[in-house]
Parts: sequence; C-alpha cells; structure tokens
Amino acid sequence: MANAEVPPYTVREYLPGDEQAILDTFNRVFAAMDPGFQPRSMETWRWLYLANPSGWRIYIAITEDGQVISQYAGVRQRMWLEGEPAFFSQAIDSMTDPAYRRGLKRPGFFVLTGYPYAANYGGPQPDGDVIMWGLPLPAAWRMGKNFLDYEIVRTQSKLVLELDRAQLPEGVSVEIEECERFPEEIAALSDRARDEHGAIAIRDKAQLDWRFADHPDHDYAVGLARVAGELLGYAVYRTGTYDRVETGLCCDWLVPGGDEEVAAALRNWLFERARADGASLLTAVFPDTCREWLDFQRAGFRVEPTTYFPVGRNYVPKYRMPWLYRNWYYTLGDSDIC
Repeated sequence: MANAEVPPYTVREYLPGDEQAILDTFNRVFAAMDPGFQPRSMETWRWLYLANPSGWRIYIAITEDGQVISQYAGVRQRMWLEGEPAFFSQAIDSMTDPAYRRGLKRPGFFVLTGYPYAANYGGPQPDGDVIMWGLPLPAAWRMGKNFLDYEIVRTQSKLVLELDRAQLPEGVSVEIEECERFPEEIAALSDRARDEHGAIAIRDKAQLDWRFADHPDHDYAVGLARVAGELLGYAVYRTGTYDRVETGLCCDWLVPGGDEEVAAALRNWLFERARADGASLLTAVFPDTCREWLDFQRAGFRVEPTTYFPVGRNYVPKYRMPWLYRNWYYTLGDSDIC
C-alpha cells in the first residue's frame, strides 16, 4: 500500500517510551527487505542506543496514535580529533514504513527526519558531531547524496587470509592474555594512539566493554599483548559473516607505535583462534592509508573488494572527505556490522 494517505504526525527527537514503536517499525521494515532478517530484541535496541557510553542520536516521525512512520538514527562515537576530544556518529537503522515512501525524486520521510537530525546534532566541538558517516544501502546513498550532502570517503576493501596457507612467525615471545572485560589501563593505550592518527575513536574501558563484552548477540574473544606486564596492544576476534562470507573476523586492533613483535603475536593469536573455530578465512578491515594495511599484507593477507563504501558529511569546514580519507583510523568494530 505505497503512497497511503499520511495521518497527522510529528517529527521530533526520541523520548523515553518510544522504543517499542521504533522497534515494531524496524522489525517490520527490515524483515520485508531481507528474507534472512532476524528480529531485533528490545535488549539489543537498548544496548545499541541507551547503553552506549558515547550517547545516542535518534529522530522519528510519529503519528498521533504512536506509530513510528520513519526514523533517522545513529550511534555516537567519542573521538580523538587531532588530539582533542570530539564526536562522530555512524548513521544506522534509517527507515521509512513502505506505505509512506515517496520515491527518489522528492523528499520523503527519510529526508524529513534527516534534516532535523543533521541540524540538531551536527556541529563543531565540543558537543556537536563533527562528522556523520555511514555504510548505506544503494537507495539510502542516493537519497543522502541528493538531499543530505553525503559524500563518499573511499571504496572499502578488505584484507583476507586463507588459513591453510598461513605461515606463523616463529620466536615471538610477547605474551597474549585473554580477558572477558577490558582493564582500566586500556585508556592509556588509546591515548598513545591519538597522536598517530588525525581521527580515531576513543577506546577506553567503558566504550570497549560496551561494544564487545556487553554485546547481547555476539561473543568476542579479547587478546591483550603484554611485555614485562606492560600493555602494548590488543585485538578482538569472533567468527561471523562479513560481506556475505563466513569468516573469522579481526573485529578490532590497536598497536600504537607499530611494534612488529607485538603485532606478530596478536596476528598469531588471531590465526590460532580462527583455526580452533574451524574457520577457513580470517578477515580484517582497515583504511588503506594506515600502517596496518601494508603490515597485514606482508603477513600474508590479500586485498579483496567489498560491497561497502563509507560515506560522510562534515560539519566543520576543515574536516572534508579528503581529509577524512587520509587521517581516519577505523576497524570493523567501529561500525555496526561486526
């Protein structure tokens, strides 16, 4: 029943109590798009938005009787931006009830919720989202490009290792400690990394525990690399599907300074984890401008294309997409797809 008559509605920011109506529309919309879709639970919704230590971003169009027609939402991210605290946000879960879609030639509810979302949340430090970014489906990309000033950051590639051909380096003496939750000292590691990258998400205990240890739907393994007790790097692993391929996943990775022995020990740990899980592949995602992009290839990973392409919009003139392309460090765990 496309183009149904629109009942009286209001476009506004999320208010406590809206979550069930949002979730009902979300599960209905995405089930119609994907035959393999698994309904999202309220536990997962609350974890994704309300429990995030960086905060939430949600605008909805809602009728007088409480039906959510459309949503524009995002996951907020505390960042180091040229060494100073800032915010980015990843746009996710944007949706419009199919009955009220208007096509691509005129603004629909995707845009009507997107405009106030951008106007109210986008802006300079310390409180505005300096960059809003996403990994859109083609239809959302076309709408965003036409009406919301989306621009492409890069065409994303992935690094893939066939595990039966992996050669583990010998003589690596760095200790890998597995843990269920992150130690407080992880913040110092994140602080060290901020000077190496123009833009990098803050990886403190609160954020990493939320993202990995507290995830209601996935189980992750965390490996901490120590030398003489000092924490020098970490990696996060799980098995899953990326770009429709079953694989072991390097979900997060941080080795400030690029210590080769630390990196080798963490890759060995990833190899062993993936092999123990019966995976045939190990996949990692980094920007093609960072040190890890070449280091993983030297360790045997091959570059392969993906269907993903990060897009963004800047709210401070300096940080345009070419700047973001050169300076932004991210991994799979910085997105919602891992």
